[in-house]
Amino acid sequence: MKRQVFVILVAFLAYQVNSSQIRDIIDEAEKQLAELKSIVEGNILLSHVTLKNLEYDFLSNNHNVLTQGVVSIQQESETISAQVQSIKDLAQAANKDISSCTSIREELLKRLPAEYGEQLKECIFHLNREEATFVTESKYIIDISINKVHHLEHQFEQCNREIVCISPLLTEIQMDKIRLPQNIKTQVTAVESLLTSLKVSATQCSDRFVSQYTSDANSILQDIISCANRIIG
Repeated sequence: MKRQVFVILVAFLAYQVNSSQIRDIIDEAEKQLAELKSIVEGNILLSHVTLKNLEYDFLSNNHNVLTQGVVSIQQESETISAQVQSIKDLAQAANKDISSCTSIREELLKRLPAEYGEQLKECIFHLNREEATFVTESKYIIDISINKVHHLEHQFEQCNREIVCISPLLTEIQMDKIRLPQNIKTQVTAVESLLTSLKVSATQCSDRFVSQYTSDANSILQDIISCANRIIG
């Protein structure tokens, strides 16, 4: 009889220990899941702040590049206009009519700054649109990271406190505490990398159209000079 009681007591204690371990695992899973949710939500919020700052810096940079490019074109235009006026003054002093050299060409010179300025603006705006599209897509990818947490929460509920179901889920939760923040960081890094590249493209836009304007305008100026020299002698 004493042996039977002893066996029952041992079995009861073993059950108690096992039940305690199960509760510990369940409690740990709940704790880890809550921590995962907090970590992912925090990383999502932080990524939005970072992306907003990156966007602001990018758009400010492009605005400055565009402004400086337009100013460079305007300054070159003013220099060329002054040179044309000098040629006209020389012709007037020599009592020569060079209107055939200047009339059409001056109209071209007046139109060129606005035309190249518009092309530069469109080039920059195209980059801005590319940036906006990429950032929007990246924000979406970042935001849906929380869906994985919701999926794990649903799985946890479906386990119905069964340890054989919860144990592998706990492992997955612990892995996602590392994996999901890293995925968010990777997405932010991709945006930063693209924006750095697009900044270079913006500078190239400006350099290209300023250079093209300078080349075309000076070519017209040289035509005026050559024509005027033939008449003035």
